[in-house]
Amino acid sequence: MYYPKFIYENLPYAYFLVCAYLLAFYDSWPVFVSVGLLYCAGCITLVTRSEYRRVDRRKSDDDNFIKKNKLPEWIYEYLPYGYFAVAMVIVLKTTSSALQFIAFCLMILALRNLLFRMNNRRKAKSLF
Repeated sequence: MYYPKFIYENLPYAYFLVCAYLLAFYDSWPVFVSVGLLYCAGCITLVTRSEYRRVDRRKSDDDNFIKKNKLPEWIYEYLPYGYFAVAMVIVLKTTSSALQFIAFCLMILALRNLLFRMNNRRKAKSLF
C-alpha cells in the first residue's frame, strides 16, 4: 500500500499528538492502554526508519563499540522515547513543582539525545 510522502513521514507524530490529547482529556484504563499502544507504534516506526536510513553503519564485530556501551542496542534506541513518555505523564498528571521540574529535565535530556543521534547518523559533508 502506498501513502503520499506527507502522510507517511508525519504518521508517527500524529500518533504522538493523539496520545497527548487522550492523556490530557481522558482518565480511564482503556485510554491508558490505547495511549501506550499508540506511543509504542510511533516509537517503533521512528526507530525502524532511523535504522533503515542510517548512513553511519557500524561494523558488527567492532569490539570498541561493544566495550564502550553497556546498554543493549534496543534499550539505547528507545531510551529517549521512554524519558519523554515519563516526562509527559508527570507533566499531565501531577501538580507538584518539583516533579514538573524533573519532567522538564527529562524532556531536555530526551530532546538532546534525539538531536545528537539525528546529527551523528547523517552522512558527513564532503569537500567535493
